[in-house]
Amino acid sequence: MNNIKPVRIRFFDTNKFSEAEVPVSVKKGDFIVIESEKGEELVLVLGNTAYTPELKNYKFLRKATKEDIMKFDAYENEAQRHLETCKEEASKQGLKMNLLKAYIPINRSKVIFYYTAESRVDFRELVKILAKKIKMRIEMRQVGVRDGVQIAGASGMCGQQCCCNVFLDKFENISVEILEDQNLPPTPAKFTGICGRLMCCLTYELGNYEIKKDLPEIGSTINWDGKDYIVKY
Repeated sequence: MNNIKPVRIRFFDTNKFSEAEVPVSVKKGDFIVIESEKGEELVLVLGNTAYTPELKNYKFLRKATKEDIMKFDAYENEAQRHLETCKEEASKQGLKMNLLKAYIPINRSKVIFYYTAESRVDFRELVKILAKKIKMRIEMRQVGVRDGVQIAGASGMCGQQCCCNVFLDKFENISVEILEDQNLPPTPAKFTGICGRLMCCLTYELGNYEIKKDLPEIGSTINWDGKDYIVKY
């Protein structure tokens, strides 16, 4: 009997979602260790799921032990110190980059620094200095501005955590035409998120507006059950 089941997981470094095949019993809120291109990672189980073709399926290694969790906590603290070091060195070199997070997998395969930048950054000298100071393999990963907010976390104008930091699987392409479809004023600045892009929540009601296209217009007359009615809203 095949007891391998796909579970939905979330990564702590990027706050992104994916899947892993798990041959043991796990439940929502459990921690497991999976193997990725970054090394051995402790991730959060969100529950059982169906396979999602566009998401990568990661290899399951084990249910997280107390030692795994202790390592994760210790490396989180260590990574924060390395992030401050990286920021100081980047500032000394005048590098125009916004450093977001440092991350160490629990097998200490490397230190990954996530950053955003408006243009290409030549960080070769920075990597040399960091490798000498930290004595670990250094990897710099540039991410987009929306990924940056997903990693760092922020609150939107609604007062809640940004959707990307809580539940969004992927980022949709959002154009100003969405404002017109929803009868919103054509002023993108009013609907711009922390990332500087149009807010993801603008897409949440698109289905309703698609249905609306087939409905009678406000003020029009319809006949129902032999009687005429005026559409008011």
